[in-house]
Amino acid sequence: MKGKKNWKVIVLMTAVLLSLTSAQVFASVAPSVSSKAAPDVVGAATFTDADGNPITINAGDIKITADAAEGTLSPEEKAIYDEAKAQFTNPNSEYNKDLGDFLTKNYPGIAADKVVVREIFDIKVNQDLKFDKGQKLELTMSGSYKPGDTVIVTVFNKDTGKWDFIESKDVTVNADGSLTVKFPHLCPVAILVADQGTAAATTTVESTKKNAAPPTVTGEAGGNGNTFSMLIPVLGLGAVILAVVFVALKKKKSV
Repeated sequence: MKGKKNWKVIVLMTAVLLSLTSAQVFASVAPSVSSKAAPDVVGAATFTDADGNPITINAGDIKITADAAEGTLSPEEKAIYDEAKAQFTNPNSEYNKDLGDFLTKNYPGIAADKVVVREIFDIKVNQDLKFDKGQKLELTMSGSYKPGDTVIVTVFNKDTGKWDFIESKDVTVNADGSLTVKFPHLCPVAILVADQGTAAATTTVESTKKNAAPPTVTGEAGGNGNTFSMLIPVLGLGAVILAVVFVALKKKKSV
């Protein structure tokens, strides 16, 4: 009986250890992104109305709320923000499929699991802007991006509950590291970058369609270590450990 009890303790301890390890992997997802400050608005923004007329919007009329300050959003804004952000850590979300499709079409050779989320924030303009007829807001934001980086900008659509991918022609990486983006509407924004450790960060690479995996959420492109993508191998290892323990227990019973 004592031997059987010891084996039960081992099994229990193994399960607890795996649970803690998984929790650490999940817990490490948000902090690296939320530690980044909100980008600054560089210069004035330009909104093009339905008639094609440009309207200048001063930087002071635009508020960008960093992930770390999401608690300052109104309850309605916070609910939308949380809904949008949750899709990054849900492997079954429609976002995952849409990201893979977007990469295949615009950046052949870059798999979804080679893309990292560098920034998440919310944008609000103190003016009533209408985006119902193809209008766009051209906005330049500070950053540390480099010309040649594969930068993908997505904006959450609260009406559809999905992330919209902004066309690559509407995203410009400037020489000073800032980004100029033409937004088709405003809501939570996420900026993704192809992992700099990936040799396939160019559209000239032969296209390889892979099963999309959730983009890694991290503070820097090319981040490694404690990321959401580590969950699968951790759980796989855990399954092996548990299998070995149970087989050994079964053999001990049969002796």
